[in-house]
Amino acid sequence: FVYSTLNHLKYALANGDSGIVRTLEAPLYLARAQGGKLYALDREARVRVVAIDAAEIQFKLALHAQQFDQVLRTIRRSKLQGNAIIAYLQHKGFPQVALQFVTDDQVRFDLALACGQLGVALEAAGRLNTPPNWQRLAAEALRHGDATVVEMCYQKTKDFERLSFLYLITGNHAKLAKMLKIAEARGDALSRFHNALYLGDARERAQVLREAGQGALARVCAAAHGLDDLVAEMEAEAGGAPAPPLPCGAPTLLAPPRA
Repeated sequence: FVYSTLNHLKYALANGDSGIVRTLEAPLYLARAQGGKLYALDREARVRVVAIDAAEIQFKLALHAQQFDQVLRTIRRSKLQGNAIIAYLQHKGFPQVALQFVTDDQVRFDLALACGQLGVALEAAGRLNTPPNWQRLAAEALRHGDATVVEMCYQKTKDFERLSFLYLITGNHAKLAKMLKIAEARGDALSRFHNALYLGDARERAQVLREAGQGALARVCAAAHGLDDLVAEMEAEAGGAPAPPLPCGAPTLLAPPRA
């Protein structure tokens, strides 16, 4: 529905959208609209023919009817580009449509996350290569259960703690072992202990405690898991002092699942 005010030609659609088609130099009384032209009378009762650009109206009507092919054709043939149209598509819940004609990598990344297209988001994130984008992609991939994309994001941001926990919950024993070696090469005792804990490697845990100067805890850990040879070594280092008594009976070691 197209109507006129004192200074503007405006439109109103059945879905509640409205907007300005163009400004008017003088008031007009509309009679008919056809083929991109408006036929009207001015205040002197003269017939006026006004050309209008109905691309925005056609675009919104097609979107409301979910005629996405027509939406894309209208966008590509007209000047309906820019942030306003992208924002409108997002507001109406159609970010996947905006994604078809957006070229800016950051905007493509945001739209791809909004519509759950992780492949497109991954390509854009690779070109942008910034930690905040990798972190956002990792969070969204977690929600989708895509462990491969999550792993790649954590590797890009060198988020070793989350990467180790990802391998734990996915049962990837081999990569957990690699994370243990990486932690040792980095000289990160806490990460090394966590990975040993995830792996169920009591000997490595006792060794980390031993190297950290926690001799008593190291001997308790070794004794609790039946590592008699390691207990003997540490008792010898401690001048023959026995390991502290265990507070309970035989422990049960819980090992992580294997992939």
